[in-house]
Parts: sequence; C-alpha cells; structure tokens
Amino acid sequence: MTSIKHFAVLSLAAVASVASAAIQPLNTITDSYVTLNTSVLSANSFTASALGGSTYNSSTGKLTDAVTSASTTTSPGALTVAYNSTSGVALSGSLSGLGVTVNMTGFSYDAASNTLFGNLVVNTLLGNATYANQAILVAGNEVGTLGSNSLDSVTSSATARDLNYTLSNFTMASDLNTKLGTLASRFAWLPSAVTNVVVYTKPTAAIPEPSTYALMALGLVGIAAISRRRQAANS
Repeated sequence: MTSIKHFAVLSLAAVASVASAAIQPLNTITDSYVTLNTSVLSANSFTASALGGSTYNSSTGKLTDAVTSASTTTSPGALTVAYNSTSGVALSGSLSGLGVTVNMTGFSYDAASNTLFGNLVVNTLLGNATYANQAILVAGNEVGTLGSNSLDSVTSSATARDLNYTLSNFTMASDLNTKLGTLASRFAWLPSAVTNVVVYTKPTAAIPEPSTYALMALGLVGIAAISRRRQAANS
C-alpha cells in the first residue's frame, strides 16, 4: 500500500511539473509569409513550391503560411507561434547530380530561443529521412509584439491582441548542422535563402460612437448655415 501511495505522489508531482500552454487569443492576422531569396535558390540549383494550404509566388519569393495559434507556458513568458501543420514549402534540386527534395511543414517559432522549427522530410533516390519538430533556423534579428508586450515577455490575457513580428538575419540551427553531418556544407546556403519571416495584423479601424456621429451632423449643419449667410450677405 505504501508503495502505491508513493507512486501516486510521484505521478502527481510529475503532472504538476509539466507547464501547460496558455493559448493567447489573436486578432485577425492580415498577412503571414516567408520571403525566399530566389537568387540564392537559383544559384544553388534549387526551386521552391508550396505545400498544403500555403501559396508561393516564384517571382517575388513570397510563401504564405497561416498562423494557427500563439501560446505561452508562463506569464510573463516567451511566445510560441504555431503555423498550419500541413502547410509549408518544398525545396527541390540536386546534390552532386543526385535529385533531392526537402519538404518543410508544420512550422513554429519559439521567441525564447529565436528558433524556427518544422517537420523535415528529405527524399532522395538513395532513401528518405524524417526529422520531426526540428530546429531549422535561428533569427539574428527579432522585432515583434503581441499587443503591447514584446515576444520575449508576454503577459497572458483572455483579450484578443494584435500579433506583429519580423524575423531576419538567419543562421542554421546547430542541431540541424549536426544531424546533416557531411551534408551540412551542401546546405550552407539555406539561411541566406530566407530573407525574412513576417506576421502582420492590420489595426482595426475605430468605429465612431453615436455621439460622434451627432457632433459631425451638427458640424455639417453649422457649416451649411454659415455658407447660406455668406451667400445672403453677398447678394
């Protein structure tokens, strides 16, 4: 019986130690995209195409990818932003004459480490490799807010807020470099192929109160009256 109680206490302690993610309500996001440097892709004999619900413009390098949620595990705490789990980008090209396709989907951004994560599937004629929730790129520059909070220190709230950020100046995540091994040098161009990651929420236009409309109407009436008086005086 004592051992059962001890196990129960340990189980409760383990559950309590796991921080639950607090979802932060968001106002409607106007734009969410990744800008790819098409010149870098072309120079390395790779092309990009959209996966899932994403869209891609090969002329501008703009890849759209919808944000699905934003959350924190502490308050205040760093924000984690999740994108559509099935959307993303496919990079197709060749390495030493061998055809290769790298599919990246289910992106997320961790503001605590400035790291962009995703699910990677590498396909070649010699075999396939899958890396789930893999750290891919680290942003050297992060400029962003959720409401009035910086992404690194978000206070939890039940009120929807504007999410805005721009990430740029990327480097390869060290963990991905390690997993790529001897192939790491072949993908050294990847960080420079991503110009920026942008999420933008257009501020909602304020709706005038009824009293404001009344004042506007009175103002128009007053202007009309003054105009009539001037016309009468000049006639």
